[in-house]
Amino acid sequence: MGHYLMPPAVSNPGGHYEDMLLVDIHEHLLKINGADWRYQDKGELNSSLRIDLLNRYIQQRANTTKGSYGAKDPRACLFLPAWRQVLGDQGRYLVLLRHWSGSVQSLYRRHGEALAVGEGSNGLNVSFWEQPEQAARMWLAYHRRLIPLLEESRDQCLVVTQQALLRGLPIIEKLNTCFGLALDTTTPSPIRHSLSHDLIDEGVRERLPAALIEELEIMWRRLLACTDHHADNEVPQWTQETDVAPKSTQLLLGLAAEQTALDISIDTSATSALSKKDLQQQLEALAQDVTLTLDALHWQRRIEQEQRFSSECWESLARAQLGRGDVLGAEQNLCRVLLCGKSPPYLYLLLGTCREAELDDAGAEHFYRLAIALNDANANFHVRLTRLWLAQGEYGKAERHLRGVIGRNAGKAPLIHALANCLDQQDRTQEAIELLQNSLNEASGSLPMLAKQLFTLRLKLAPEDSDEMRNAHMRDAASRLEVQEAAVRALACIADPASRHDLARRIATTWQKLEVELLLPSLPTTD
Repeated sequence: MGHYLMPPAVSNPGGHYEDMLLVDIHEHLLKINGADWRYQDKGELNSSLRIDLLNRYIQQRANTTKGSYGAKDPRACLFLPAWRQVLGDQGRYLVLLRHWSGSVQSLYRRHGEALAVGEGSNGLNVSFWEQPEQAARMWLAYHRRLIPLLEESRDQCLVVTQQALLRGLPIIEKLNTCFGLALDTTTPSPIRHSLSHDLIDEGVRERLPAALIEELEIMWRRLLACTDHHADNEVPQWTQETDVAPKSTQLLLGLAAEQTALDISIDTSATSALSKKDLQQQLEALAQDVTLTLDALHWQRRIEQEQRFSSECWESLARAQLGRGDVLGAEQNLCRVLLCGKSPPYLYLLLGTCREAELDDAGAEHFYRLAIALNDANANFHVRLTRLWLAQGEYGKAERHLRGVIGRNAGKAPLIHALANCLDQQDRTQEAIELLQNSLNEASGSLPMLAKQLFTLRLKLAPEDSDEMRNAHMRDAASRLEVQEAAVRALACIADPASRHDLARRIATTWQKLEVELLLPSLPTTD
């Protein structure tokens, strides 16, 4: 399933089984298209824009894998037309279908909980309530691109529903029969039934327009018609929402209303428009905010005319291009930085990142080694180099390099984190835990990066205790005032009253379940 799989997380310590090389390719392609994984058909998505990258991926997997191989990434749905073209008759597809309501509720659960405990990007998390139809339209966008595959190439597909899988479908046997494989049918299933929720809140559909629900149901019936295995009953079980912490919900809503008024006051006084900054400041703004439109040719001409020998301007433009997936354009402008006479070590790191995005491993390694030669003490340079080797399946090479660097640069958290990850990728998780524990014991200060990784790997090895351990971890996180204040600010971003109330209820419910003490100020009472 890939040499370097997505590392485990607190939310999923068992792992995602997703090949990081493939995930990176899909993220790159989404950036080129001006989108991300939340794509919902609001703009055109050209799946064949860089089909050469898919060809290189297939070649690399074939060169580093004996026999058959697989890869999993939900984003692959968005690029199925290109994958079908690249794989041709050799491609085989295991398609797992889930009713739209379960997918939508799962996204609400995940991102509502993340907001409650301060995990991930608040902007990303709250987007599912800022745009109430986002999750449902994402489901449609992904599944629209499945239909041609299922209806035109049925002999290349095995299509099952999540409900069939949860009810004990012997999926490995079915794969062997369908695709002529010889997978080990005695392998224990990693499926955790506790991660699946059969009951769907009524609010999931109540907050969607009737026309959209009809579109979703039509798509679901069309998908079900293509299944090889499904449960006897695929109709979701709807249940009424309950607010277990109504006082906390109302407190959050009141504080969010106050925050909204404050934000409006601040926004109306803001004057730092992009057009009022000088060239360097404008380019820096473009590099920092990828939502701003970037016309690279326009900015290249301006730099040529106004600041031709400014390495800072060329570098900022290159970073802006990197943030939007224009790797080749960024690479050209990074070379202009070198021509301006500036050659700091991190510049070679950026060039290596460009080469890695193009699946040019030799080029990436060359530039990473140049960066290391200029600054051996920079942990990030070594982390990028060894990550490249992990994707090639060169675990021993990566491990030896990291141990050598740690010997020269003891106590650097990113290096220890990378070595622990390398050990875990080799199923030497207990060794990784011991490394992290020893490093934390010897550290003079707190190392949250290593502490979180240690906690995640302990969860992985003790699934029977994971719920209790995870709740304790989440309780500690949600008990911080800055996390609770950030949740209020996120609520203040939501214009739709029903969506704002839903998120407030979810956050309050999470805090109630975790027995979190509210540190937020109470609202003043009126007569």
